[in-house]
Amino acid sequence: MTYLQRVRALISGSRRLRLVLLLGLMVVLLVLAYLAGSHHFSANVATYRAEREELLATREELDRLRQELVNREVAVQVDSASLETMRQLVADLQAQLARREEDLGLYRSLMDDQDGSPGLQVDSLTLRQAPEADSFHYRIVVRRRADPNESVDVSVSLAIDGLRDGEPVSVPFNEADLSLQEDALSIRFKYFKVLRGTFVLPADFVPAKVVLTVMEKNDPGTLRIVDFPWELSP
Repeated sequence: MTYLQRVRALISGSRRLRLVLLLGLMVVLLVLAYLAGSHHFSANVATYRAEREELLATREELDRLRQELVNREVAVQVDSASLETMRQLVADLQAQLARREEDLGLYRSLMDDQDGSPGLQVDSLTLRQAPEADSFHYRIVVRRRADPNESVDVSVSLAIDGLRDGEPVSVPFNEADLSLQEDALSIRFKYFKVLRGTFVLPADFVPAKVVLTVMEKNDPGTLRIVDFPWELSP
């Protein structure tokens, strides 16, 4: 082998060596890049899982807080409703107690007052404003003094006189008290009778007085007609 051939062979071997080294280096770099990428990917996956778990936990806590808020709002509403119901119940009981006391005082005065004109009488008419518009509670006391005292049948009728559109109008009993079927009410009692009810008047009607008529059954001589001014009691 000549000198030139030996040089060429040496150069060719050196090139193959460099190529092998370059290929080896590339393989090493690829392995390192894969390992680095795999580690980075694993780290990202772990971070994603941790963030996802934290997000789920946050959502659960938010849902819990929302439900707690709803429960508290419902509890407040229930407490408020219960308190209002209790207040209304107390107010109703106080009103009933006041009416009982008023009735007791009325009964005592009626039983104690045995003096006066004998026969059938309209003792009193009490009017009070009702909660509903154009509505009024009424109380009529009818009494009878007689000797001997026996139960009697009495007819009670009334009319409310006033103005409507500037013209005189009279509203009969059964139109003012819608619970009545007829314009007169039949009652039976021995000493006295307390009648209660509610008047519902037209919105444009201005009452002025109540004309009350009472009469014992089949006895025109007991007829009594009494006028009461339209005055509301507290």
